[in-house]
Amino acid sequence: MISDKTVYKLHRISGLVGGLFILIITITGSILVVDRQVDNLLNPSQTQVEPVGQPMNYGQVSTTIHRQFPDAQVRGVRLPETENEALRVDISNKGVWQWITMNPYSGAITSIRNTETTFVRRARELHENLLLEPVGGYVMGLAGICLLGSVLTGTWYYRRSLLSVFKIGVRWNKPARIVYADIHKWLGVVALLFMLMMSATGIFFHWEQLERQFGGGGSQPRSPSADLSYRTIPLDTALSNATASISDFQPRQIDFPKPGDTTLVIRGNRPNSIRLLGKYTIAATLDARDGHYISGFDAQDAGLEYIAEHIFEELHFGRYLGWVSQVIYILLALSTAVVTLTGLFIWWLKR
Repeated sequence: MISDKTVYKLHRISGLVGGLFILIITITGSILVVDRQVDNLLNPSQTQVEPVGQPMNYGQVSTTIHRQFPDAQVRGVRLPETENEALRVDISNKGVWQWITMNPYSGAITSIRNTETTFVRRARELHENLLLEPVGGYVMGLAGICLLGSVLTGTWYYRRSLLSVFKIGVRWNKPARIVYADIHKWLGVVALLFMLMMSATGIFFHWEQLERQFGGGGSQPRSPSADLSYRTIPLDTALSNATASISDFQPRQIDFPKPGDTTLVIRGNRPNSIRLLGKYTIAATLDARDGHYISGFDAQDAGLEYIAEHIFEELHFGRYLGWVSQVIYILLALSTAVVTLTGLFIWWLKR
């Protein structure tokens, strides 16, 4: 048996090694839980519009984008979820990924942004790889392992008094080291399951990235065909056919064909979709040349591997209960940050 002294030493080492990176993970993770709201808050004039009249059709969107960016390749279109939200077109323009936001009523372009320099995108890159891909990804994967190790060793070390922290509370009238220790243990128990879930799912995603990088997920060969011009894709027909073919379908995202492909994918949900199965649980595949419906996909009918991966993703980003889970996740992420900070303070005071 490993002694408690050894377990505590491992707890301290994992916290010290991963401390700074765990703080980065918790802060950026809090932003990513509400990334859409943060982007709207920081750029209200670009992402919010005043609804006037009827929304234009999507053929007009293609015409506007082609007129402004004749050499661009459209990657996708994010459809507005509310009548006050701007429509966003993702394009690759001369090798630069850009977000183009448009007023869906007037067709006016409200902003042109380099995607990689937006605040929410930088927060995601910092969260995943410290802005230093791929090396930063390895570091953040190690930070996830440190968080998991710290939680497991801390739980084992304090196993006999785990729940007594609520009875003791925080003894504010004691010396700083005891106050920090009380906060550390109290919040550590409160956020225990959350930290286990975040570290385990984070490690899973980094492992997936390693598999892809080292040959575990090669790209599928495509049948030879001429690249389609997005101007010729009948978006309105495709959307109409998708909603007619899948009952109660609520489209939210249009993914344009990749080079050499001829299919368009429209993603969204139904009102009764199980949100734990993914951000988008319904997908319609259509022929990009004429818009006719080819097939549909429902996450509830997917295989075990697909379901497990998407449940992990939803558990990691907390989107499945709307604003309720978002608030809970932010509070627990900030609690994790305080646990990390107080652990560092305790170590410093004991030196």
